[in-house]
Amino acid sequence: MLTSDFTFYSLLVPSIMSSLGIIMLCISHYNDLPHYLSSYAYALILFGLAILLNTILSGSALIEISSLVAILYFLSCAFHSKAIYERLTVDYLWPTYIYLISLGAFGIYYYTQVTADQTARLLIIGMTTAAIYLHRPIVFLRTPTRLRIDRYLKIFTFVTAVIAIGRAIVLTALLNDEGFVAHYEPAWAFTQLLLLLIELIFLGMFISCAILDLVLKLEQERYRDPLTGLLNRRGLEAYIQKINSDPDLQHAVLMADLDHFKSVNDRYGHQVGDLVLQHISQIFKANIRKKDQVSRIGGEEFLIVLPNIQKDAAFKIAERIRLQLEDTPLQHEQQHIDLTISIGVSFFKDPAEIEEAILAADQGLYQAKQMGRNQIQSA
Repeated sequence: MLTSDFTFYSLLVPSIMSSLGIIMLCISHYNDLPHYLSSYAYALILFGLAILLNTILSGSALIEISSLVAILYFLSCAFHSKAIYERLTVDYLWPTYIYLISLGAFGIYYYTQVTADQTARLLIIGMTTAAIYLHRPIVFLRTPTRLRIDRYLKIFTFVTAVIAIGRAIVLTALLNDEGFVAHYEPAWAFTQLLLLLIELIFLGMFISCAILDLVLKLEQERYRDPLTGLLNRRGLEAYIQKINSDPDLQHAVLMADLDHFKSVNDRYGHQVGDLVLQHISQIFKANIRKKDQVSRIGGEEFLIVLPNIQKDAAFKIAERIRLQLEDTPLQHEQQHIDLTISIGVSFFKDPAEIEEAILAADQGLYQAKQMGRNQIQSA
């Protein structure tokens, strides 16, 4: 049942893959680690097991369980693809995975036990592998990436699919008889090393992604308001330090405060008050530029910094925020909660002057409140 060709070295690659998978599976069970780590761990374990069976079993034994080995391999590809899609926040489709795995396993069974054709088997493995990794190619291609490493992950997924098909074509050209590729030492050793290299690259990418996620989460907790996702005071200070101190540039500060927010809390409750704050936060984000930042500095008080901007443009942004909030009441349990905001505007050139600019914007906000609210004033 076992082949006499395998050695300790031929067991090295499947052992490494399975061991890495088991270690990653244990690590992934810790709290707050991303789900794609456990999916990739299952992929490594199944992949190692499939390679192990291909390595140690004789040709006759492989014929008997060819479909099982194919299912293990294709299932490992499915979990690997699932990990990639989870990381990139692309919806994966298990029905499509199951269909492709079934189709590939049937093809392996047919060209092993009904008609012995190694060329067909190799092509089926390559094409099915590529199809599993790219089972939603258009959505996968169009989904935007958050980080540079996500772009690399997407590119390498396409490269892996190409390698899977190219490997099948090359082995088909090199091997002409009806034996099993696993028993051709040079070709099998090269194939195993290539697969190990690919998996190590993916492993490094996934670990890097998990570390970056952890760093971003810590940064989010340190510099962001947990309710609105806006900068907190500490985050605002860090952002101000990055503002260009060129004396030829002008910057703006908007101090904004929701009108009659206390009455909203008293009438609808603090839970609805939180929804109001999240609602206005989304309006802020929709109406500022990419380089601008909004900070929640009090209960219903917000500070917006607009670097390198002309006076007219700053007032236009403030007016867009005011109008959109006025025209977009919060919808809650079939109720329309009308909201308005008052905004004070000031300008500065040197970042060292921002405290004075904030005080001036706060004075403008006070004037807007005194003059009837729902308006913009400059001190």
